[in-house]
Amino acid sequence: MLMKYIDNVKFKKMLLGAAVNLENNKTIVDSLNVFPVPDGDTGTNMNLTLQAAIKEINNLSESTITSLASAAANGSLMGARGNSGVILSQLLRGMSKALKGLNNIDSKIIAESLKSASDTAYKAVMKPVEGTMLTVARETAEKAMATYTDYEDVIEFIESLIQQAKDTLNRTPEMLNVLKQADVVDAGGKGLIYLMEGALAALKGVEIKQEIAEQAVIDTEVELDEFTSEDEIIFAYCTEFLIKNPIKTAEDFLTRIYDKGDSIVCAGNENVIKIHIHTNNPGQILAMAVKFGELTNIKIDNMKEQFRERLKENHKNNQKKKKYGFVSIGVGKGIEKVFTDLNVDVFLSGGQTMNPSTEDILEAANDINAEHIIILPNNSNIILAATQAKKISDKNLYVVPSKTIPQGIAALIAFKEDSDIDENIEAMSQAVKEVKTGLVTYAVRDTVFNDLEIKKDQIIAIYEGNITNHGENPEDEAIELISKMVDEDSFLITVFYGDNVDEKTAQSIKPRIEEVAEDCDIEIIYGGQPLYYYIISVE
Repeated sequence: MLMKYIDNVKFKKMLLGAAVNLENNKTIVDSLNVFPVPDGDTGTNMNLTLQAAIKEINNLSESTITSLASAAANGSLMGARGNSGVILSQLLRGMSKALKGLNNIDSKIIAESLKSASDTAYKAVMKPVEGTMLTVARETAEKAMATYTDYEDVIEFIESLIQQAKDTLNRTPEMLNVLKQADVVDAGGKGLIYLMEGALAALKGVEIKQEIAEQAVIDTEVELDEFTSEDEIIFAYCTEFLIKNPIKTAEDFLTRIYDKGDSIVCAGNENVIKIHIHTNNPGQILAMAVKFGELTNIKIDNMKEQFRERLKENHKNNQKKKKYGFVSIGVGKGIEKVFTDLNVDVFLSGGQTMNPSTEDILEAANDINAEHIIILPNNSNIILAATQAKKISDKNLYVVPSKTIPQGIAALIAFKEDSDIDENIEAMSQAVKEVKTGLVTYAVRDTVFNDLEIKKDQIIAIYEGNITNHGENPEDEAIELISKMVDEDSFLITVFYGDNVDEKTAQSIKPRIEEVAEDCDIEIIYGGQPLYYYIISVE
């Protein structure tokens, strides 16, 4: 049957279908990392970004094409994680601009929205690289603009565009040698295809298992104003839920729970019962409720924790504003301690497998009462999200483009309290360029990189974006890596050992380092980072 137009109902289904299909296939996208390292996260970042968009969509009071597209753009912007997530948010932003004010979408509008999406995403990236998801988006848009007059049926048109996207994706190894060496296609491009395939399936009426449920959230604000101290909170857990198709009445359930807490609301009809209770044992309440019917929309808040957060917020607001504040991103208890010792205000967990979103970075900055707030991403995949946070924040945010933990530390050491902000940003950015970073981890798959044949689970060493050596022992590979990193100008080597290395083993490599870098000072520090045996800094 010919389908000339996509209305708002079908458009919403397409967005939800795209999200579900990406959710179902995110691990495949994650596995396409160029390096066979265990922190491939492109699929995860794209999925979490889109989940934020879907959350915004599900909160709409009305679902027009304009409102749906705008919600997807705004939600993905705030939820953007990693480079792939930021690019995806810009694709959705461009699409929303082209769909503004429309009631129906035909083949021409599809083409124009894809063109707008591609153009917007390219503008957001400082130095676009071909052979990435940007290329897949651009060539798909170009095909759309060139052929939309040939298609009256939007389904046939989208099918042709998916084929174009696949053709482009298969050519990405020819455009980027690192993809060819690793024998993979671009991960972000693969993610885009899953999105398009999910949208098409939903448009055709093919049911995809709905893992992103459209649920109405009970928006009940926990009243904390009546409490002046945490000790006054007798029942800690604000517990809310619905019982669907109950076998007994709300009154019957009320008699079971009336002495189990306070602030009790229990009301409903033969179809649903709504329960609100402050209790110290939410599990007991839920165990009783499940005997009455099916439970849904369960929401449990720890009021004591909320009270403590409120006190913390009040304390922050009462603090005297200082000149400089810092947000640093990383993972590992030891690494966190290093940064906090260097006067970082907020250490935001992320950087390996889980990149913080734009919103996460904004919230961290908002927790700091300072005239100037400097963000240290410490990961190349977080710089775009940090930059995006800077653009939309009403605070004075600055991004020092640190790509590694050692670079972030070097930047902080270069900071001077009595210098002005421009001088500090320049000095910190320069310090980032002067430190070398090496990484020791393990391969998650067989691959070939720069003619090195690497087997799954082998230890690999990475320096300057290249795998330099590989073997069977983390310490041996660390020593070989350091020997490649040091030169006659090197004076300090710092080794952060991860949570999978014990202190004795880590300290045992110090004499071996002295043999290959005899004129350097050497520090062995507990980092506690996952996945990476060693993070090595050479200055």
